[in-house]
Parts: sequence; structure tokens; C-alpha cells
Amino acid sequence: MQVSLFTLISNFMKRFVIKIAFFFALVIVADVLFGFALGYFAQHAKGGFTQRDAYICDSLETDCLLMGSSRCVRHYNPQIITDSLGISCYNSGQMGNGIILNYGRLRMIDERKRPKVVIYDIYPDVDFFIGDDNHRYLTWLKQHYERDGIAGIFESVDPTEKYKMVSQLYRYNSRIIELMADYLHPISDAKVDGFVPLKGELNRTKIKMDVGKGEASVVDKVKLDYINKLIDELDGVKLYFVVSPIWYGMDTLQFQPVKEICRERGIPFVDFSNDPKYVHHDEYFKNGNHMNARGADEFTKDLVTVLKNQI
Repeated sequence: MQVSLFTLISNFMKRFVIKIAFFFALVIVADVLFGFALGYFAQHAKGGFTQRDAYICDSLETDCLLMGSSRCVRHYNPQIITDSLGISCYNSGQMGNGIILNYGRLRMIDERKRPKVVIYDIYPDVDFFIGDDNHRYLTWLKQHYERDGIAGIFESVDPTEKYKMVSQLYRYNSRIIELMADYLHPISDAKVDGFVPLKGELNRTKIKMDVGKGEASVVDKVKLDYINKLIDELDGVKLYFVVSPIWYGMDTLQFQPVKEICRERGIPFVDFSNDPKYVHHDEYFKNGNHMNARGADEFTKDLVTVLKNQI
């Protein structure tokens, strides 16, 4: 019996649709399975910044919370603050990140226990100037997307992120190697107090003299909005915006947008950026932007002196 051309085409299309459906089903299953596995690695990491992130977002309770970028991680010794002020202290700063990530983490920390004191190390590029793509600052928040208030951060950066977050694998795709390393064989353990000081001394031959000057910088309205949201979230908490020392010194005019917010909202702004004790003093620095362990201890002691007069 002769089969019509229409029937042949119809059968072919059915088989094609079935294969396409099967392919997408496999993709979905693979996405869910890989996402589940990576999520497990993240929650059970044995060390590194992955374990540190899990602790900050899921368990951290402290009286004094230190927040900011790598300059926070490297410059503030929580033990000195604890010994001097008699309160618990944790350094939650994150390499290469600023206000967008820190606001999200604060929301999660605040669910458990509100800190009494928050010290935010402010730095223009990551906290209030247009710099790298803001999508980058969402990386450490992706796995916490379902937590209260976190989805809204993604929407403010890019409304299409809510569609991407349907993929479980997408939540970890930029950290797969780090996740597996921190789960299987971490290079370093998470510090008890979050402080990760730099060892060694500054090499002047590697200094780039044009770093940290802030010329032709433009304020990022999204970041500035999150500075205000952070202040709102910490209503009733002693909040300090601090500029820690930098080897180059800095043009203080670039801090004007944040200084104006601090003035209007009654927030102390503590600026060590051009302190002659530190500027161009090699013994306190590892590189132009970051202090070494000696510098961090010395700066933290100086900051405590300022805080003692206010707390």
C-alpha cells in the first residue's frame, strides 16, 4: 500500500518533535542534577571563600560586622576590635565586591541577629562609581536567590536575571572550579574571624602611580541607591563608613557623593586615605591598594581609638 507524502511528513515531524522534547528534557534534568551537586558542594565546602560565604549567609551572628571589598578583608583585624571594645567582631569583606553584594549579605545576616555596630570600608570603584559590569557583583548571591529580599537585587541590576535564575546550573557557572576545589581540596581554611591579611612587604617597582585617583568617574545610581538601602536596613545600628589607608593617597573629592549622604543622614565618615602616618610608608603595605598584616594591625588600632570616642 502506498503511503501518502503527507503521512510521511507527518510521521517525520512527530519523530522530530519527540527528539527535540527528549533533548530538552535531558537538558533540564542535567541542569537540575548539576545544580544540586554544586549546591551541595557550596553548602559543605571544607574551606576557602566558599565555606566563608556559607558561614556568613547561613550562620554568622556578631556584635560588630565589618563589610566592604578586599580592602576590608585585608585591612581590619577583628581580634583587635574585640579585645579593645569587648564585643564580638567578624570580617565579612569580599574580594572584588562592594555595596551590591554586601547589602544582600546584610539582609541574610539580619534575619538571625542584628549587629550592634557595622563598619563599612568604602571604596569608589566597587561602592558608588560606574566600573565593572554590575552583574559581576551578583555572583556570590546567586545561590541565595530564594532568600528574602535577594531576588529584588537581581531585578534592580537586570530584569532579565529572573529568567536566567530558572537554571540551577547558572547559579554556579562562574564558580564551578572554585566550588569543587573548596569542597575537595581547599587551599586555605576559612578564618575564624574572616580576616585574611597579606604577608610580605611592598615592591615599589610594581606600583602603578595612576591607580586610585578616580579621574573622570561617574556615579552609579544603582550602587548609590544600595548605600541608602544599607543605611535604612541598619536603622538604629551604629554605622560607620571608613576609608582605610592607601599607599598612594586619594583625591578626597571623589568621596563627595557618599559624604553628602552621610551628612544628610547623620552617619560618621572616617577618612584615613591621606593619613601621613601611612601614605608612602612602604612598611605598612603589600601593594598600592592593600596593607600587609603589620599595616592592618596598626590601622585597626588607630580606628579603635576613633571608635572608642563614639561608642
